[in-house]
Amino acid sequence: MTKSQPDAEDFDRVGRYVTETICAANPDYANLPPAVIADVVETNVQNARIYLHAVVHQSRPSSEELAALADAARRRVHQGVPLEGMLRAYRIGARAMWEQFSVSRSDLDPYVLTDYTLRYIDWVSSEAERAYLTERDNLLDSRIEATRLLLSRIVADDFDTTDERHAAVRSVGLDPEQPHVAVVIGPTRRASSTLDEILLELLQAFRRLIPGATSALLRRGVIILVPTAATSGIEALVNQALLQSKAGSDDVSAGLSRPAPTAEGLAAAVREAERARALGEILFPKGQVHTYEATGFFDLFRQGPPVDTFVATVLGDLTGTERTSKIDLVHTLYVYFTLGMNRRAAATQLGIHPNTLDYRLRQAAKTSGMDLTSPERSFRFQLAVRLLPLCTQTEELEVKSEVTQFLFE
Repeated sequence: MTKSQPDAEDFDRVGRYVTETICAANPDYANLPPAVIADVVETNVQNARIYLHAVVHQSRPSSEELAALADAARRRVHQGVPLEGMLRAYRIGARAMWEQFSVSRSDLDPYVLTDYTLRYIDWVSSEAERAYLTERDNLLDSRIEATRLLLSRIVADDFDTTDERHAAVRSVGLDPEQPHVAVVIGPTRRASSTLDEILLELLQAFRRLIPGATSALLRRGVIILVPTAATSGIEALVNQALLQSKAGSDDVSAGLSRPAPTAEGLAAAVREAERARALGEILFPKGQVHTYEATGFFDLFRQGPPVDTFVATVLGDLTGTERTSKIDLVHTLYVYFTLGMNRRAAATQLGIHPNTLDYRLRQAAKTSGMDLTSPERSFRFQLAVRLLPLCTQTEELEVKSEVTQFLFE
């Protein structure tokens, strides 16, 4: 056996030495499982062979040789080794091989050995990095698709047993016994398109802002399940993400559910978030983030004849007077009752003189027969005005859009 052709034991020894050196100097390799360490040793035996061949022949490793190291880089992704840790391991390993062969191979020119060690680090690191990143992206894509499919089932509550549901929730990284808030983000009714690009942008933003949440873009929009027992912090993060995005209030809106105590309530929580978004767009068209806690009261009232009848009955003749007067009276009464029937405060907010306010209140009382001092009438009126956007009989309530605009801006 010549010096230019070391026997297998030499490469085995160098491979083990290189691995020991890497584990001692690189924290990412210090506590790897025995099976992974065995794989690293085998890779470094190959690495030593390829390295020495490159130095002796003063040539770049062949495609087949680099492919073997690329395969090892792909395995590191699945073994949980971070990219920087792997690249550092190649640098440490090259230095260790240089030390070993500079002693055992006196026939090698030290300058050539050093020069090709540096070249080797560049060749191998570049190939390993490309393979690692490609594998990581493929793995991420497969995980995203798996999460999307599982989240679709969770949203639809497509499970025969509790155990099956809990297994799916755990698979997407959530605890089925912990509370979660559902967030739904999608195009508004005013949006001109499906806005897929903006929704994908928001999805990425939420993955950065709330790394512990599970999210996916489904047909109904961006769905996010956040492990939390409170909505306030999540509402702030949703607002932050929307403000940072290209989405305007006319394009995208968000709905937040109440916390669902366990996995059994996740599907209902998503429906709550969707309902909050739908109601919020109607009741608060200037807003962009709507919570079910703020809109849930109105969820008791469904569009249809009962709501139309209630609104028409309570508002009475106010909805049958001249158009401009009608708007002024409804607006005036709403502000007056909302401010606790404080005459001066109501006049200030309306931008009118207190005497003008008194005149409008007298007109409203005369026209509708409303007792302005009655708390019950006050509550019924405010409720009727809030339900006005839900009315379907627009021919009867001609000022619906104008009233909605100034009440909820």
